[in-house]
Amino acid sequence: MRPLPFVLFSTVALVAQAPSATDLAQKFNAELPGITQLLKEFKANEALTKMQGLVPAQRPAFNASSAQAIGQSLDNAQGMMSLYRLWANVYSEAGLWEKAVEIQERRARDARGTLDDLEKAQSPIAAQWKKVAQESSDYVAKNTPRLQELEANLKVLQEDVAAANAKQKKLDAKGVEELKARIAKAPADQQEADQILAALPVHKQNVGNAPKVAKMLGDNRKEVEGMIKAADEALAKARKSVTDQSEEITKFNTDQMLKKVKVAGKKNWVDAVLRNHDNVTQLGNAQAQAAFLNRLLVLDPGNTGAQKALDNLVAGKDAFAKEAKPAKKSGGKKK
Repeated sequence: MRPLPFVLFSTVALVAQAPSATDLAQKFNAELPGITQLLKEFKANEALTKMQGLVPAQRPAFNASSAQAIGQSLDNAQGMMSLYRLWANVYSEAGLWEKAVEIQERRARDARGTLDDLEKAQSPIAAQWKKVAQESSDYVAKNTPRLQELEANLKVLQEDVAAANAKQKKLDAKGVEELKARIAKAPADQQEADQILAALPVHKQNVGNAPKVAKMLGDNRKEVEGMIKAADEALAKARKSVTDQSEEITKFNTDQMLKKVKVAGKKNWVDAVLRNHDNVTQLGNAQAQAAFLNRLLVLDPGNTGAQKALDNLVAGKDAFAKEAKPAKKSGGKKK
């Protein structure tokens, strides 16, 4: 949970948008266990159907009405990124790698859109606090010594008046006039001192808070930059998987044609992959094997070898389990 901001930016004019009606981070956390279980049960298509109803068609509006609203919008953006990541993974497990690339592209695009929104929201805050920090710093620098001067003068005046009243100090006519002038000026000096005393804590607090605000704004930007970096890396990985496999199939088919073998789309490559069972079994757990078999079925729909191996996994068997031959019926002895 994101901590509440320690300061309100009431003097900063922000363009507020309607907040999102849904909490996407909460939605992701609620739906993740169910989607994960479907994948474990080799129900990638069912998981895909469920995912398509979870991800908003458009990125939620960024609420920039306050610092707290900005934080909530960032939480929502993180939820959106998580849903994209999960959606791409489900497409991948269903064998639809190209669709997974499309989702990762949307993820990267929306992450950059979030950064644009954040910049629009935070620029006036940063500008306001830059101005506030400078003004408060100048005020403290100018008025701290001024307050000391006023307090010292008022103290001396108080001592001089007390001495005159006690007749401890004889004043000539000029001295009396000067003292009266200082007494007449004292209320204004006291008022100025009181104003400075009241304002100094606020300005000192502004000076102290300015770096904290700058850090908060910087942390917000780093968070979104992290979203962009993760999205870009995931997109690059997804694209590489598709490209590498496509190049491998093209090279294999070219070699087949040089050997005068008739090539039927991607079927030759899929059949060759299935002939070496290690290509599937070395992937580790059954879920990873099922995901790869789904990919083979996308490349060569209806491939009986891939479908049989997938059916075996669904039935709890090894992908290439050998079926037991039916026992021969023993003939009875003739009497």
